[in-house]
Amino acid sequence: MKFPPSKIKKAVFAVNTKDEEKLSESLRKIHSQDPTVQISFSSEAKQLILSCQGELHLATIDWTLKNIYGVEARFDKPKIAFRETIQRSSTSNYRHKKQSGGSGQFAEVHLKIEPWYENMEEPQGFNIRGKEEMDLSWGGKLIFYNCIVGGVIDQRYLPSIMKGVLEVMEEGPLTGSYIRDVRVMVYDGKMHSVDSNDISFKIAGAHAFKEAFLNANPKLLEPVLELTVKVPEEMVGNVMTDLQARRSMIQGIESNNNYQVLKCLTPEAELYNFSTDLRSLTQGRATFKSSFSMYQAVPANIQKELVSK
Repeated sequence: MKFPPSKIKKAVFAVNTKDEEKLSESLRKIHSQDPTVQISFSSEAKQLILSCQGELHLATIDWTLKNIYGVEARFDKPKIAFRETIQRSSTSNYRHKKQSGGSGQFAEVHLKIEPWYENMEEPQGFNIRGKEEMDLSWGGKLIFYNCIVGGVIDQRYLPSIMKGVLEVMEEGPLTGSYIRDVRVMVYDGKMHSVDSNDISFKIAGAHAFKEAFLNANPKLLEPVLELTVKVPEEMVGNVMTDLQARRSMIQGIESNNNYQVLKCLTPEAELYNFSTDLRSLTQGRATFKSSFSMYQAVPANIQKELVSK
């Protein structure tokens, strides 16, 4: 059987934290009886996500959890999977030095970062001795260049510097979101014959990258969905007004008998409660479907608000 796609998504929590395992088990049982109830865990947002057909469906699930399985649940707005990237190049350096009796820690890293895009030319003005290209599990790429001249940093410490960079990329400085599409050139530094080690270079690499990132005009990217809404002709005006308030870009309108089909691109962050509002605006006569389209830059005023939060 082909089941209808979900209309709403909610983050679900057990009111009593000791019931969390019981909640997951109960939701699995509900899914086995009703496959239109989808359960997934977002490792990025660290939330259990429940997807279902609408508010009435959600109320039924809530009732079932409470009265059949004895679990009190709380439903909330799911976190949006933002991404962070940069808009210009930036250089920085960081010296990590720690002395606490015996051998200490010492590492100095100089690096340059640039925004990465497909078919980009190799960096100019560097002696490239090695290149590593990583497809990131959360989308986008990291391109890491070894441009060290004269052995100022031993070859064996380069993977540690890259680990430090990746650690920052897993929790970006703006909102703690993943960083994508950056290339890094490590071109200079210093090491100590006794005090330098992998952990020192990892720390120095992470700090140097974070500093360079914040100086490279960082921007926040948000997921944008391709949204198709089928609306009765006489109700199109109200729905279009609502869509425009949700920062939608109307891509096209087609006629279908007595209905109009609106195709638009809408930020995922703006679609919370859309199912409920659409039902109110059209007396339940409109339908919609959505799918992921791309990531695009968040407007500056919204980015400022999100970063301050």
